[in-house]
Amino acid sequence: MKTLLKILVIPAFFLSSPMLMADSEKDCLLEGTVQHGEQGGANTTSVKIHSISKYDSESRCKVRRDQKMEFKLPQDTRLKDAPSGSDVKYRYRSDGSGQADTQLISVGA
Repeated sequence: MKTLLKILVIPAFFLSSPMLMADSEKDCLLEGTVQHGEQGGANTTSVKIHSISKYDSESRCKVRRDQKMEFKLPQDTRLKDAPSGSDVKYRYRSDGSGQADTQLISVGA
């Protein structure tokens, strides 16, 4: 019985793992607002993300409300020059291994 169980479970695991890997890949459009401030005597620039959607119609971008997405925004002088409240758009891509890339698409558009 244990051998039969192993024979059934192991192939099922390998068949389901590509689906698990594909679900962790993301290609998202992040929309936010530029915020300038001061922290510890230094001027800071941050972006408050308020919308996450698919980058295009063929993209995968499943994000649960309670899911945490961590990434570092790339340095860009356009952000520092943009006034507070400017709209920004980023493209966020991640693969199944956890590698992520974020690219600034537009500022103030």
